[in-house]
Amino acid sequence: MKFFISADLEGTNGVVSPGDIIPGEPGYERARILMTDEVNAAVDGLFEGGATEVIVCDSHEVAQNLRFDLLDERATLISGATRPDSMVHSIDCSYDGLVLLGHHAMFGTEKAVLDHTYDQYLIRELKVNDVSYGEVGINALFAAEQGVPLIMTSGDDALYRESKKFYKDVEVAQVKIAEGRYCAKCLPKKQSLELIKNTAKKAAQSVKDKVCVPVPEKITMEVTFQQTCMADGAMRVKGMVRKGPMTVSCHCDSMKEYMEMRQVIFLAAAEFYDSRF
Repeated sequence: MKFFISADLEGTNGVVSPGDIIPGEPGYERARILMTDEVNAAVDGLFEGGATEVIVCDSHEVAQNLRFDLLDERATLISGATRPDSMVHSIDCSYDGLVLLGHHAMFGTEKAVLDHTYDQYLIRELKVNDVSYGEVGINALFAAEQGVPLIMTSGDDALYRESKKFYKDVEVAQVKIAEGRYCAKCLPKKQSLELIKNTAKKAAQSVKDKVCVPVPEKITMEVTFQQTCMADGAMRVKGMVRKGPMTVSCHCDSMKEYMEMRQVIFLAAAEFYDSRF
């Protein structure tokens, strides 16, 4: 069996603040090791559950966070940005299941560690056909379009609830309990790694019971930005429709096109971002 791990950083146990997730900040180097430890635990569990191949996609920021020198040698790593499929780059029908490790709740979730949706500076809300989704939902819908079911996630209790709402049969490793956006009760490290390993093993062993969530045939993307000027920028992209002061929308023929257009729209909007105001 072949599995795809998309590894983010905000949902990692012990990670609670911007200082943990931004390169150059005090907690970042420590967080990279914590992230790598959790990926290794998931890889170990998947292999114990019957995996024959595991690909790990580094999916935080510029996607160069995992310590390759510390990574389980059985895992193949996808590292680096500028890729069309973003956090699930290159996933296809050859995979048996998707694992979203170290993920977080969507922007605006109450009591969720480091909640955001792809870009904390740009995005207030992201929808597929009038339904709000975070990164878990978007990534899993993209995988489902390739015929790959979401089998496991990990993160805080808000991520647990968001994952189960998206797909009730997904296995979830809850490694911390959010006390606020920048605060959490974190499980002992050894306990959380064992939880991730055991959850991954169970997910691999029960993969035949997992199904892909339905993917709509007709897809409308709606993006609400943090500022009106960002929507102004997004309107330079062909096919955009202005839905409100901070909201634009467009039609996509597939989730693959959705993923690609999302990045184009975000880049167009980002040119208008100014941190001074």
